[in-house]
Parts: sequence; structure tokens; C-alpha cells
Amino acid sequence: MKSIYLLLVLIVSICVVFAQESITVPEATVTTPEATVATTVAETPVAETPVAETPVAETPVVTPPVATTEPAVVPTTTTTTAPATTSVVAAAGDCLSADTFSTTDFFPNKLGALDSSAQFSVTYSNTYKLVHNLALDEYYVLYCTKAQPDVGNTFQSKTFIQIPVRSFAAIDTRALGYLDLLGQSNNIAYVGNVSNVTSPCSNKAPVLFDVNNANLDRTLYDVAIYPGSANNDPKGVGLGVNYAASPLGNAQWVKYFSLFTNQEVQAETIYNDIATDYNTFKNSINEAGHISYRRNVTFMNYDPSSTRFNILQDQYFRNLTSDAGANLITPNVLQPADPSVMKGQLQNASLVIDLTAATAFQTSFSNWQNWLGYSDSAIASATETALTNYKSSKKYVNSYDAPPFARNKQLWRLDLVSNQGSLDYWTRGMARPDLVLQDLIQAQFPDYFKSRNRVFLRDFDDEEATRTASSSDDYGCNLNNWAKAESVSYTNSAADAPDLDGTKSKLSLGVIIGVSVAGGMVALSCLVTAMILLIRKFKHNGSSKFTRLNDETHHDFNSGALDRDPMMMEETNEASGGRLGGSGRGL
Repeated sequence: MKSIYLLLVLIVSICVVFAQESITVPEATVTTPEATVATTVAETPVAETPVAETPVAETPVVTPPVATTEPAVVPTTTTTTAPATTSVVAAAGDCLSADTFSTTDFFPNKLGALDSSAQFSVTYSNTYKLVHNLALDEYYVLYCTKAQPDVGNTFQSKTFIQIPVRSFAAIDTRALGYLDLLGQSNNIAYVGNVSNVTSPCSNKAPVLFDVNNANLDRTLYDVAIYPGSANNDPKGVGLGVNYAASPLGNAQWVKYFSLFTNQEVQAETIYNDIATDYNTFKNSINEAGHISYRRNVTFMNYDPSSTRFNILQDQYFRNLTSDAGANLITPNVLQPADPSVMKGQLQNASLVIDLTAATAFQTSFSNWQNWLGYSDSAIASATETALTNYKSSKKYVNSYDAPPFARNKQLWRLDLVSNQGSLDYWTRGMARPDLVLQDLIQAQFPDYFKSRNRVFLRDFDDEEATRTASSSDDYGCNLNNWAKAESVSYTNSAADAPDLDGTKSKLSLGVIIGVSVAGGMVALSCLVTAMILLIRKFKHNGSSKFTRLNDETHHDFNSGALDRDPMMMEETNEASGGRLGGSGRGL
């Protein structure tokens, strides 16, 4: 009985010793600064911020979209039909000879309900459509009869346009992207800037709409599309595309153009296909099973007229960035006037997308670096300093001179497809938000798509070459055949911080778990072996005293199995390394 008692004491003692020996050294944690900087009072009040490619001065009426820092408040919009005693539905082609107040409905194919992101509305009557451009607060009457209808004094109509429109003057060349989708490319007589025509869809080149030309033949177009109000053109209507709207809100303008051409059904299909694909990619990246670190994105530009940088915070950029699974960095200075201040706003940026006109920094990446005050040598030196500081603080802080986008070569521009410096993004980026979203996802996660060519974003610091558009690129002329996107199952654990001290584990999660289990089995085997040896020794020398292992004897014990800490995994904190990354905040 005494022997059994001593054996139990021995087993308990050995377990106590192993418990005391098994002290786990805490793993160093790696953190990066938060993705967003607390918003403080801007250096100057935020002015209207033109960010898209500005058409050259040959046509003064063409201006970039107005970007504001607050989203426009747009009321929920619906398509309505004016009350009428309609008894017959007829083809629109028969309308020309009809009475303006005919009881025959000449618009059987109407737009469905428009959602709150639409910046226009339409009310149908039998022989005309009343269009309200909410962005500009203008009304247009589109009529199919020979004579203009008398719509009374209930509203002030900007203009009357006979439909269907068969020729256009695209003073705002962003109209080209929408007209291409509707197959109207060959019906464009004039453009506000001929160099802005990047589309391969037309088989004839439109000519310059020169407002200073007294001999301009205005009979060549039925309607002119201006970026704003066209006060002096009786055939002019406004477009109103801007960055205060969401990406899909701007895509809905294809329905607006369809009202002029009686292509409502086709426009509904086109928009629904674009929106479906957009939401498929949005949901895939935001609902991915494992993306540990969101990237920090900054959209910026430089305005030579104000000599200030702009860090873009408009609704369009906020939606686009979050829909691409990223964070839009909130700066503490919205419009820096000095490059050194601008650099401070980019300190934690994973990707920077610069919309500045190339002429501002002489087009090359090296000039861009010099312009902002970056250099390869300073980036290398600052990175080394940050790593040295990490060794003592165990906290990685992005350097002012070596932000993540600069270390990891993540500077982008929207000029991958261009023509003489004019961007294809300018003419069709707003019409195709699905393509812009895919580009932004692909820039963050190059392995997200198995195979895809970017459409708008150019890897600028890699000196990727620009190219012109080709009809063989599946450009999207007359978009009537659509291969629906499929959901993507995706994982990614890469972060901003570099490989700190070589401690970031290069092993997969499965291997790490396997090694851990194997290590535990080895330790357990050692424990069982030690117990067996001690039991045998006790049996052969029952009279010997058993000395309980304590802290003092533990430190003097030189056994190969018990004189060291248990196996520790290499550092696997995902915030500690990786090529791309952001704030260190998981989804």
C-alpha cells in the first residue's frame, strides 16, 4: 500500500515539475497604425474638386465633373405615367402624324421604377415624355408628334426635343460611354474634344463642336449633351454626372439616354447586367471567407489652378472603395498645399490612385517621386529604421518616407487605355462601374482573378505602358451579349508590414498546426518515458528517498527534455508581414 502511495506522489510531483517548466514566452505582437486618421479641421474649406481628365482647351464648354465632399441628396425617384384615357397602343413610328393629345399610347416600352440613386425622373404621356434632370433641376419635353405639345404652365421646360433622336453632339464626351452601350456610336456628329474619343465603336470620326465657328451646322444633330446647363442651345440638354453620386447611380444615366432614342427596354437590360456583375464582385470580396487585412486606399489629384492637392472623399470614391473591400483613408488635411503635407496624408496608404493630369509631373514615375519627395534610397533607409525600432518596441509603424504603397510599389493611374493623353476612363468609366470595381479589386489582390486584363488602372510605378482601345478587346460596343459574372471564393492574409526580423512564418496554417501537434506528441512521449524510468528506479531502490522537484532543482536539472521551454511556433501574427495590406484590422 505504501508503494502505491509513493508511486502516486511521484506521478503528481512529475506533473507539477512539467507544469512549472512549461512557461510559454508571449509572442511579439505586430501592429500597424489605424487605417484612418482622425479627421480634423481641413487646412482650407473644401472647394469643388475636378478630378477627371480635363478636356483640352479647344472647346471651353467641356469641363470635368464637379466633385463635392458631401453626397447629393437625391429623392427617391420613380417613373410615372400621366393619367390618360388610353385605348390603343401603337408603334412610336406612327406618332409623327398623331395629334399631340392623342389617346393612343405611343410609348408602350416604358422604364421601370428608378431607385433613389438615379439623378433624373420621367413621366410618360401618350405622345411625350417629361424628363426632370434632378442633378441640374431642369425639365425637358421629349415629344414624338410633328408639333410641340402644349404642356401648360405647371413647370418651366428648358427645351423641347423631338424623338427619337437620330444624331448627337456629345459636348460632354462622357456621353460617349453611354451611347456606345446603346449602339449609337455611329450617330455622333460632334464632340466637345476630338482627342477624348478613345472608343473603337464608331466607324466614322465625329468632328469638333466649335462654338466659336459661326458656320457650325447645327442641323447635323438633334440634341446636344452638355456637362451642365446649355442655356444658349435650343437643342441642348444637360448630363449632370458627378462624383457626388454612387458608382451605380452614375451607371443609371444609360436609361436617361434611352429616353431620347426610345430604347428603354435595352437600357434596362444593360443597367441590370452591369449592376448584377457589380454586386457579384462586391459581395464576393466583402463576404470572402478569410481576408485578414483590408487595404487602405487613397484617391488623390493635384489642381494646378489652385496649386493644391486634393484627397478625394466624395460619395463615388467612398462607395467604390468599400465595395472593393478596402478602406478609404480619411485625411486630417483634405487639400494640402505643400508636397510635404501631402506625404503625411499618405503615410498609411496601401494603394494610391493618382488622377492628376500627367503634365503636372512630366509623365514619368521617377518625376512623380521627385515631385512628392520620395526616393528609392530614402524608402530603403526609412524601412530599415522602422525595422530597427520594431526590435525594441515590437510595434511596426509606417514611416513618413516609406509608406506601404511606396515600399510595395502600389501607385496607380487611370490611364491604361488612352489616346494622346486623354483617358478612356473619362469617356466610359462612369458608364461601366463594374469594370472600375474589378480593376480596384485586382490591384489589391492580383490573384483574385484567374485571368483578367485590367481596363482602366495602370501600374504606374512598374512603368506599365499605356495602350489604345481596340474593338477586339471586348470593349462593350452595343452591349447586348453578356456573360454573367460568377461569385469568387477568395482568401488572403497578407498585410502591410514587411517580414520583420525574418520571424514571419513562411509555413501554411496546416503545416503550422501539424508541427504543433507533432511537438506536443514528442513532449508527451518524453514525459511518459521519464515516468517509466523513475518507476523502474523506485522499484530497484525502494529505500531511497524521493526528492520532490522544485524551482531550485528545476534550474539545475540538465536533462535534454526538461531544461528548455516548450516548442514555440515562429511568429504568425498576420499583421507582421506581407506584400500588400492595410490597417491590420480584419474583416
